[in-house]
Amino acid sequence: MRLLLASTVVQVVLLSLLLANSMRLMNNAVSATLETTITQNASILHAMATAYGEQQRFDALQDVLGELLHDAEEGLTYVRIAGRDERMLVAAGLPQLNRLPEPTEQTSGRLQGLVGRELVHVRRPLLLPRNEVGLLQFGISISSLSAARQAIMSQGLLIALSEIALTFLLLSAVGFFLTRNLHRLLDGSKAIADGHLDHRVLTRGRDELATIAHHFNIMAATLQQRVSELQETAGRLRASEERYAMALRGANDGLWDWDLDTGHAYYSERFCEILGLPPGGMPAEADAFIDLVHPHEVKSYQQRLIAHLKGESAQFMMELRVARPDGEYRWVLIRGVASRNPGGHVFRMAGSLGDINLRKRAEQQLLHDALHDGLTGLPNRAMFIEHANHALAQRRRGNPKQIAILTINLERFSLVNDSYGHAVGDELLRRIANHITSLMRQGDVCARVGGDQFAVLLNGVENSIEALRVCEDLVALPAFAPSNTDQVLHPRCRVGVAMSDSAREDAESLLRDADNALHKARRSETAPIEFFQPDMHAQAVRALQIEAELRAALVRGDLGVFYQPIVELATRRLASFEALVRWPHPSMGLLPPSEFIPLAETLDLIHDVGMQVLRSTCRDIRDWSTRLPQQQPVRVSVNLSARQLSRADLAEELLAAIAQSGIPRSAMRFEVTESVLADRDGPAIAHLHALRASGIDVLIDDFGTGYSTLSYLHTMPCNQVKLDGSFVHSLTHDERLRAIVRHSIQLAHELGMTVVAECIENEEQLKTLLEMGCDYGQGYLFSRPVDRDSTFAYLQGLDQ
Repeated sequence: MRLLLASTVVQVVLLSLLLANSMRLMNNAVSATLETTITQNASILHAMATAYGEQQRFDALQDVLGELLHDAEEGLTYVRIAGRDERMLVAAGLPQLNRLPEPTEQTSGRLQGLVGRELVHVRRPLLLPRNEVGLLQFGISISSLSAARQAIMSQGLLIALSEIALTFLLLSAVGFFLTRNLHRLLDGSKAIADGHLDHRVLTRGRDELATIAHHFNIMAATLQQRVSELQETAGRLRASEERYAMALRGANDGLWDWDLDTGHAYYSERFCEILGLPPGGMPAEADAFIDLVHPHEVKSYQQRLIAHLKGESAQFMMELRVARPDGEYRWVLIRGVASRNPGGHVFRMAGSLGDINLRKRAEQQLLHDALHDGLTGLPNRAMFIEHANHALAQRRRGNPKQIAILTINLERFSLVNDSYGHAVGDELLRRIANHITSLMRQGDVCARVGGDQFAVLLNGVENSIEALRVCEDLVALPAFAPSNTDQVLHPRCRVGVAMSDSAREDAESLLRDADNALHKARRSETAPIEFFQPDMHAQAVRALQIEAELRAALVRGDLGVFYQPIVELATRRLASFEALVRWPHPSMGLLPPSEFIPLAETLDLIHDVGMQVLRSTCRDIRDWSTRLPQQQPVRVSVNLSARQLSRADLAEELLAAIAQSGIPRSAMRFEVTESVLADRDGPAIAHLHALRASGIDVLIDDFGTGYSTLSYLHTMPCNQVKLDGSFVHSLTHDERLRAIVRHSIQLAHELGMTVVAECIENEEQLKTLLEMGCDYGQGYLFSRPVDRDSTFAYLQGLDQ
């Protein structure tokens, strides 16, 4: 708009000057024309007046001039000639003009005087006859010149105004097209300034402004991309700062910064708080922290710090104790990294300080708990071994005295727990621990190495006699009265002792040997203290070897089944067989059940053994029935252990195994010891009833040895009882035993059961049992247990 207004003003001024100059030139031209016309008319009229005046013919002159000026509208319009006395001599034209008007001013400013006039009055002196001076006045009409002048002025002004208007329109159009892209650029720059970086300018044409708009869009896009990158970078930086702040708050560490060139250090508020100081309470010197370090750790701290400053470590880190204002030492973790200039000079070091006091205390407590028993406070097995190895090391350095390791087992401790609860059991263990520690000498160590087992290290004993005296004091346990009952308990213990010698110079071996001696003491009925003998270790190693090999034999199915006939005593005819497990060991030969059945019971492998015997027996019965079809079906009894009968689904497993083999159930019988009948509420009775209901006979083995079965024998689901071999051995020379056996056989018969006597070895025993009415028997008198092939041969001999 300013450009437009300035252009318009310039045009107005220039046109005004041009118009004024044109008017001046036109006025000059009009003046010159008028001057010429006046001069010419004056000359002509003067000549005519002179000519006619000399002849005194003014009337004729008036007539000539009258005709000449008749109807004149332009140019000369009237003529008046007057004498000296102003008497009118000639009056031609404009008859209505009665009085001579004053002549029009003929000066340099006459143009202004003529504006608006149509008639110019000119007066000249005139020499009349007789040298009289009169006047000549005439009028010239200039209406055409005024009209022309007015027309020229009007047209010039119109042209000027048109030119101004056209210029205004042209400049407006030029300004519009010129400023349109400028407005877009202005709007775009404003939008960019307001943060709308996605704004773009519309580009039209190929002029310079369009090019500028195109580059503006490129600039805006680049700026938007850069701003997006900066925002993304700022976002990542902000997130990183937030993570760092959260991590710092989570770590709860204090910060420190050390300027090595000036020696000044910065410590954060958390740093001071960890040290128990108020904010800003830490002096701004690096050496101020060293003054707080525990004296035992100052040297190590300085060495590690110097090593890091020399570049020997990537990071400085150390756990140490620092003193607080109250004198307490607190564990802290200090870390830091040094900054180096290009020349390798360390100019700054910064890091953090963490409060690890709780963790260190917990570690110390965990270490204590890891090496001590939580109930009694005594050392545990690991710490006991450490003490024992230390004592053995002293002995190897020339100490002539021996050491002894004692293992102490509290008897019937589980019964105390079951009867009075674990709280009473724990109190009993603490009492026993106090009793043992009270008897310890200087340098001795007592530890709890198991639930109810303790270990004692006697350090520096002269011989086994001295160790025995200590053991005798240990087994004399004090009486114990539980707090929740008025009963008094008299605990007892067993002790195993192992003495150090040149063959056993490590604590683990000594403790192992003491355990072996303790196992022997627990089996003894008279001696509560046992010293280790070399054969104990051999027996323990043998037991471990048999355990591993038994597991492998069960996997491979190496266990074999031997069969011992059960005969009818009256006729000595075969009645059935008893299946007896044997283990053909590859190096020890054929092992009897006493070598591995107790171990299988302990390792909870007895069910696997029993099921393997049952499957083998079923296969043998099926094989014999196929090969001897004319013979009566063979019946075989298989033993079931008490642990097997405690299984919830035993009856289903047994019946499934028999059904899978394809033999009739009547061919199979099961023997159980009378001890399983003592628990009348357990699953054993239910299993036996299920077996009886399926058509399988049940035999009570070892009758009369473990429990008083006669009191409830009439309720038991069994078909036959087997007298234990211990009765048969003494039957021929013990009158009272014969009476017991006789009445037992009679009672079984009255309850509808038959009786089998085991371990019959001679004819005298057979004769006695026949006299008592015993039904069946088995033993070496009839046959030893033999393998499946020998049993098949025995059956073949019966057919012949």
